[in-house]
Amino acid sequence: MTTKQPFASERTVVRHLDRQFRRVDTPIMIASHIVALGASRGFPSLLTLVRTGLGEVTIIDDQMVEEENLGQTLYATTHLNRLKVDAAREMILERAPDTKVTTFPCRGEDVPNLLTLMAAADLVKIGIDAPRMMFTFADMAQAAGTAAVVHGMTGDGQQHFAALVYPGGPTLRDILPEAWNAVTAGYEPPTFFPSCALHTETMNAAVAMIIAGYLHHRAGSSVELMTGIGAGIVEAGLATGFYGYHEPSRFLTPIYFGQPD
Repeated sequence: MTTKQPFASERTVVRHLDRQFRRVDTPIMIASHIVALGASRGFPSLLTLVRTGLGEVTIIDDQMVEEENLGQTLYATTHLNRLKVDAAREMILERAPDTKVTTFPCRGEDVPNLLTLMAAADLVKIGIDAPRMMFTFADMAQAAGTAAVVHGMTGDGQQHFAALVYPGGPTLRDILPEAWNAVTAGYEPPTFFPSCALHTETMNAAVAMIIAGYLHHRAGSSVELMTGIGAGIVEAGLATGFYGYHEPSRFLTPIYFGQPD
């Protein structure tokens, strides 16, 4: 009797990932496609997922790399004045050249087939600094029948969060009601707010684990650690970082919480 080698069918593609055996279900990652809205502070989590075997990504962002991005993101001086999606694609293919990468250098709301893209994906990753559009894109993903992880930092830079919405489950308004109340009252976050690489990288590590965990849980993987993370975020809906809820608002929110202008 012979023992089947792990991931034999993908051996030529994933040899550099063999050390993940029994830690990450590599075939599940290779077969997965994520649509990512936003390629700034949250991009490192996408790059981590690609380095873990994620097979296909679609990246949507209209911004250029600016000097202020250098301390908060993975972008380098060589990326300045380039589209973030182009620099992101370059970094992905440098590390995982077999990844299928599609880019849209525009805002998510300007992608004409966004709902179709979402419906074809295994997960939508929403990491943008526009609170109202976070809720809109989360609703779109649920309508398309695809789960979404919405993540970010509070506007004062004191906390990070990741919320999971999935078809038939709670909406983002249900998970973050105080944030939704502020948005509907007309509050807008400031264009510039404190942040630091330590906080954002902690957020990105957590987001990558949550997304990979959800993909494992959804596929029924036997890798207990990853499926347990996925089951946990499905049950809880919301994961917080550092020290729990965001004290200024008495609830974790994806915006700089305060009185409407």
